[in-house]
Amino acid sequence: MQARLVYAGCIALWLILSALAALSIASRSLLGAEQQFNNQLQQLTEQLKQRLLTNETILDSYATFSALDHRNETRRKHPFVTQLLRRYPQIVALAHIERVPPARLNGFNRQLQREYGADHRLRPFGARQADAAPPPQTEYFPLMFAEPQSQANLQLVGMDAWQQPQLREALQDSLNSGRTTLSRQLRLPQGDPGYALLRSIDNHAADKPPDLQPRHFALLFIRADSLLPADPPLPAGMEVSIRHRDDSSRTASGQPLRLDGAQAGMLERLLFPRLETSQLLGGGNQPLRFTLSWQQGWGQIGMLEWAVWLLLTLLLAIGMGLAGYGFVRSSNNRRQRENQLFHLANHDRLTGLANRNLFYDRLQHAISRVDRSGKRLGLLFLDLDRFKPVNDTYGHVVGDRVLQLIAARIQDVIRDEDTVARIGGDEFVILMEDIESNREADKVVARLKQAIQMPYQVDNHRILVGVSIGTAYYPEDGLLIDELLAVADRKMYGNKQSPSRHAETVD
Repeated sequence: MQARLVYAGCIALWLILSALAALSIASRSLLGAEQQFNNQLQQLTEQLKQRLLTNETILDSYATFSALDHRNETRRKHPFVTQLLRRYPQIVALAHIERVPPARLNGFNRQLQREYGADHRLRPFGARQADAAPPPQTEYFPLMFAEPQSQANLQLVGMDAWQQPQLREALQDSLNSGRTTLSRQLRLPQGDPGYALLRSIDNHAADKPPDLQPRHFALLFIRADSLLPADPPLPAGMEVSIRHRDDSSRTASGQPLRLDGAQAGMLERLLFPRLETSQLLGGGNQPLRFTLSWQQGWGQIGMLEWAVWLLLTLLLAIGMGLAGYGFVRSSNNRRQRENQLFHLANHDRLTGLANRNLFYDRLQHAISRVDRSGKRLGLLFLDLDRFKPVNDTYGHVVGDRVLQLIAARIQDVIRDEDTVARIGGDEFVILMEDIESNREADKVVARLKQAIQMPYQVDNHRILVGVSIGTAYYPEDGLLIDELLAVADRKMYGNKQSPSRHAETVD
């Protein structure tokens, strides 16, 4: 049982040390992963800043071109615009917005009909019917034209941008600040999520309204997914999210752009930390919130780390096994030595029977049990007759062998619960517990005499030994150990007879 506990403790300690080793190796690997995370963050933010700068540069170029060519605002293709669309595929449409007061509404409608047909006129944003009238407003902001001149973009011509919530917010910001503004995420004419980037066009002073606010605006529609590089090499568990600063992640129109690698499992989410950082990019003109997160997992621990951990666990297992085996072996040896010392201190070396100390101890316990149960016990005192001539005639080696044979015969006669002890050279004493009557002890005495007085064959010597036995009973013959032994000894001498058969040998 103790050995099992020791080995169980070694296994538990091995598991704890292996877990600590794994934690140490994983922590070292995660430090490297954190550095990789920072490098990835820096790389992606630099790419995003570059794309935002590119989009703003494209819009500035288009606005400058429109300011120079403002008197030729027609739907004909211009080589410069065509070159921009071909060079920057992230552009969905380039559009021109004009600020129209209600007094100029009829003239604006006639201009649209001349350029695009009789079905075109100012209408609410998203409306497809030409007869749909816009609601009364102090000013209108219709789209004059959009390039490339696809069917979807032609549907935008004449729509009031002020009726679209995201465009209205961007226009209001541009009117108030006079700077380039980026709208919250919206649906592009093709149905994809995207953003609108707009700025005012610097017209000639004569064209400006009396309130000095801009009359024309350049508009750039870009796809949301164009803000990130195509198929970036993201490790497993890493996610990239981009959304407008004012967009809520819970609204359908403001769903962030996400790029992610393979998803981490539930166990990895429980065992490994998650790295996440968020920052605003683009300044006040293009306020985008960029978020990079990385759920750490098994992939961050390399083959070398796994090999080191396996080697450490193997060495720990060997060390724990050897330590446990050594402890169990040392404990068993110590227990054996203790048992041997106890046996030597409480048993006769020659016969292996209990000695005087052990016999006194067992007799004392037996008396305590008898006092509680009310039963009796018997004490038999045995003294061998004419044993001294055996030692004198055949030597102590033969005499010792005879004593060993006598001890064995006594143990064969008595019950398992009785105790036999050698308290002198040729003196033995027997403790009989729970006896009912004197006749029970008398039967044992008769069997003992019959067994002991049978011949002994030792080294071709046939030896006969007699025995005298005295009996004492507790409690009638005495209450103390010494009293019982004295009564038994006295009875033994009172009944002692000369051996009927002396020791003899047959050579």
